[in-house]
Amino acid sequence: MDRFRLRVFYKKEGVSRFISHLSFCKLIERSLRRMDLPLRFSEGFSPHIKISFCPPLPIPISGINEFFEVEVCSKFDLDFFVENINLILPEGTMVKKSYWTEHKFFISSVYAIYTIPLKEAIIKEKTKEFGKIIEEKENYIKAIFKMENFSHKKVFVNGIFDGITRELFIQNEQI
Repeated sequence: MDRFRLRVFYKKEGVSRFISHLSFCKLIERSLRRMDLPLRFSEGFSPHIKISFCPPLPIPISGINEFFEVEVCSKFDLDFFVENINLILPEGTMVKKSYWTEHKFFISSVYAIYTIPLKEAIIKEKTKEFGKIIEEKENYIKAIFKMENFSHKKVFVNGIFDGITRELFIQNEQI
């Protein structure tokens, strides 16, 4: 059976940023099933869609460039896919683009740029330990972190996360 991997980039902001990661995974799975795509399923007693999500996004951080990968049995028109899945997804969630890829992403190659308002208490030493500050302005800081072994609780002190945005990218890949 043929196997194709589809990488889908989306943004999650507004009211959708209050949807938990597990609920969001279920929402995406149901949306894909609703579109009647030629999805691949795991084998065994309880088959599941072969899908991989990027690292979880804590509530209420907005995700500007989140992604997931899903395996399908045959290729289909990606413009049609993007247009129709956006009709199904809730307000605040929008698929930006998708493309076919040969390689599965590895967490060791995933990085994130966080835009952190200065009202959020952060520990700059921890930021430098886990990542790198790439821009410092009067009202915000931009920092880049490798998502492998990254913990939001170690960097952001109060755990409120309000106003923070995250933009994911994969190292050595043009997105």
